[in-house]
Amino acid sequence: PEVIDFLGSYARAISAPVETHTTVTSVRGDGTGYLVRTDRGEWRCRTVVLASGACNIARLPDFAARVPPSVAMLTAQSYRNPGQVADGGVMVVGASSSGTQIAQELQRSGRQVTLSVGEHIRAPRVYRGKDLEWWMDAAGVLDERYDEVDDIRRARRVPSLQLAGTPDRTTLDLNALLDRGVRLVGRLAGITEDGKAQFAGSLRNMCALSDLKMARLLDLIDEWARDNGLDATVGPPERPPPTRVEDNPPLGLDLAGGAIRTIIWASGYRPDYSWLEPPVLDRWGHVRHDGGVADHPGLYLMGMQFLRRRKSALIDGAGDDARDLSDHLAAYLRQGSIR
Repeated sequence: PEVIDFLGSYARAISAPVETHTTVTSVRGDGTGYLVRTDRGEWRCRTVVLASGACNIARLPDFAARVPPSVAMLTAQSYRNPGQVADGGVMVVGASSSGTQIAQELQRSGRQVTLSVGEHIRAPRVYRGKDLEWWMDAAGVLDERYDEVDDIRRARRVPSLQLAGTPDRTTLDLNALLDRGVRLVGRLAGITEDGKAQFAGSLRNMCALSDLKMARLLDLIDEWARDNGLDATVGPPERPPPTRVEDNPPLGLDLAGGAIRTIIWASGYRPDYSWLEPPVLDRWGHVRHDGGVADHPGLYLMGMQFLRRRKSALIDGAGDDARDLSDHLAAYLRQGSIR
């Protein structure tokens, strides 16, 4: 409610012509600009900013179709609470922010949870007495630009941090889930025709890599704190213990055997541009763009992962990106395309 109230107040403060309860059904280029069709009328404009987000449709692997009929399926998008989930075992696929929180909630509700772990980024909620996001913002981590990284496509696919927003600001990582009885298995690599789940044997390596990435981030924060004279005013440097992995995690599970009654896919999202007609999508269904300037005159993006900065997909990142892109957009309107 606080975020909604904030956005409403901001819209009123600048007299923004917001059209609520309006669904865009198509955006078409018409030579001089764009025709935007909605369920409440049409608009013509020279420029369009796409701010519909990257998390429109839950991403499921093709082999999800081989899940036995006896096993119910939900996604992180459709999951709301344990009351939706049948009694019995649950497998959560994906160990980033959503997957770990869902696994924790279901384990607390009395289900036996198996968590399938792929690439993930471990992080403490609080470090040296301050929220990790505070450190990342203060140290400039979130301000890193898209043209400063070696592989921007890779950077835009990095999973979200394993952070949960709770009043007590406790850290939720794989060790915390293990302590609660959640079982860890490797990345779900496939499901056979007869309903057997196949897990990658890389669980230990995945966890070690995640621990290494966390250590590098905390090292960077420690260096920044030291260079800026904060060592005496914050808590001491510390490192969480390594992620615990059992010696021989299972490589398979018979989904038809009854041990798993529900699968919850927390395997990411993809955008939905089914309404966007200009030919700007790549083979993965993402808009081709350079820092938010799309591969079509007058078309722009906002709010996407690492659009212009590491914080671009966060509310806090919208302002800086909007300033950059509004300058380009204004110049385009004055002079035509400057690409």
